[in-house]
Amino acid sequence: MARVASSNGTRKMLCTPHRKDVTEGSSIEHIRQLVFDINKSLRRQHLDIELFLGMENHLDPQLPTEITAGRALTINGSRYALVEMPFFGYPSYLKEVLSSLQENGIIPVLAHPERIEAIQRDITLLVDLIERGMLTQITAGSVLGYFGDTASKFTRVLLEQRMVHVIASDCHTPEGPRSPTLLPGINAIINIIGEIETKAMVTEIPKAIMEDKDVLVSPPRTKY
Repeated sequence: MARVASSNGTRKMLCTPHRKDVTEGSSIEHIRQLVFDINKSLRRQHLDIELFLGMENHLDPQLPTEITAGRALTINGSRYALVEMPFFGYPSYLKEVLSSLQENGIIPVLAHPERIEAIQRDITLLVDLIERGMLTQITAGSVLGYFGDTASKFTRVLLEQRMVHVIASDCHTPEGPRSPTLLPGINAIINIIGEIETKAMVTEIPKAIMEDKDVLVSPPRTKY
């Protein structure tokens, strides 16, 4: 995946193993070592790409405590944390946990909101979370229809309403719809919102997050 990403112009790649997979089947120390070893291998191969460590953190009542304890990771050690809401349903603790993270100085970056049922059903939920200071990260393949028509159409709505801040590959395999090849999705998004805003979502904003700098975004364009 790193080789494919490098060949497609990616220079920095954030690894985000699922928190549950790490805590149940591995350890924080293990994944840190994996990133170190792979970066060493990439340098030996003279590939112009560097991996960094984060985690895709499932939203549950324990998440704030787990981040404080170091068992759940933020993005490259920054104040930003990639948070995955449940794909289905609307847990009663959702806003409470997200608010608790913010009270602890953590800024949630909401993973693939275009594929989250609760947000698809009520876009005002996402409007509220963004207005509270949270960021969103869509999957590039969503706009291309890789996750179905509903996600594709909803991604376009989020883009048009300026409710997207980061575009990511969410890659799982070197090839196919879950590959790290971002360009087709980027080109499709350029056709929707233009080149300047699209490029910021794969360059300036992710860079600021990785470097733990402030990210200033405009409020959603339309109130519902």
